[in-house]
Amino acid sequence: MRANRCYLVGPFLSETRATARASLQELGGLCEAAGLEPVAGELVRTRTVNPALYLGTGQTDRIISRAEEHGAGLIVFDTTLSPVHLRNWSRRAHCEVYDRHAVILEIFSRRARTREAQLQVELARARYTQSHLVGMWQHLSRQGGGSRLARGEGEKQIEMDRRRLAQRVHRATADLKRVSRQRELRRRSRDRYARITLVGYTNAGKSSLLNTLTGADVHTANQLFASLDPTTRRLEYAEGPPLLISDTVGFVRRLPPDLVDAFHSTLEEVVEATALIIVLDAADPDVERHYDTTREILGELGAAEIPRVLVLNKIDELTPDARRTAGLIDIAGQPDAVFKVSARTGEGIRQLREFLLRYRQPD
Repeated sequence: MRANRCYLVGPFLSETRATARASLQELGGLCEAAGLEPVAGELVRTRTVNPALYLGTGQTDRIISRAEEHGAGLIVFDTTLSPVHLRNWSRRAHCEVYDRHAVILEIFSRRARTREAQLQVELARARYTQSHLVGMWQHLSRQGGGSRLARGEGEKQIEMDRRRLAQRVHRATADLKRVSRQRELRRRSRDRYARITLVGYTNAGKSSLLNTLTGADVHTANQLFASLDPTTRRLEYAEGPPLLISDTVGFVRRLPPDLVDAFHSTLEEVVEATALIIVLDAADPDVERHYDTTREILGELGAAEIPRVLVLNKIDELTPDARRTAGLIDIAGQPDAVFKVSARTGEGIRQLREFLLRYRQPD
């Protein structure tokens, strides 16, 4: 049994089995991005949430048995578990148990490169650990380590842990405020230019599109949450002022609220934009759900009324028949226009550049 082998559990209540299956598949990708190795998994329908175990005892014991059969040292739930759920599952299964929230936190921790992103992740992680402290500590005398994904430090008494976490939250919040003020000063210095912000599901190709539009060299990778740090580049035209194009952290269904709060200063690039470019992976079979998730998060951020352009990226990966039907998704929200492009080959980029001129501020 290897410590990073994990068994995935997709509990679902009211959603369809197809929706739950797509979410569980996505969890597998998230686990891989977090350095874990999914070996198997299952969907579990439940009528109500059990206050002690989330699932029924029979379902719980069956899952534990199957995880052991597959040599999995971890069980990962495709939902957010309460501290009580985590504690009871860990004790019953005699292994570590994670939820979707913790896995996403680990990915963000691995991807954070700049000081601001590291502070944002530290704040989100400390808040998560605060709320799940009891479930992460098996007993009060445990020392050294703690949950691998939480990366906390064990103490003999839980009150010492609480005080230490409160200090971490206070320190990270204060440091982030200082960094945010610096970001605000930089943003004000660019106020004379129109700002276009790229938003969309993680791994849709936002950074690649930024590079193709502006000639930048922002880091790109075919992985979830490859870029956490906002990047702004100038989109130059032969005549007149440039546009400022900003990349942002990718969205994902059920993005943890702690991360949304911690990345508030970064996501201000969204709510203060002149217009938004919603980037979708046209070749992803789940593209419609990704579009719905993006629109929901934009609404939560207060950006629902900002003008937007819908860009279907990676069009080069589609067959000729699929190209013709791409874009026939439900385009609720009335985007100003829909473009089919390939950031890799440059297809459709010229037309997109020309359309964005309508948002440019006059000299």
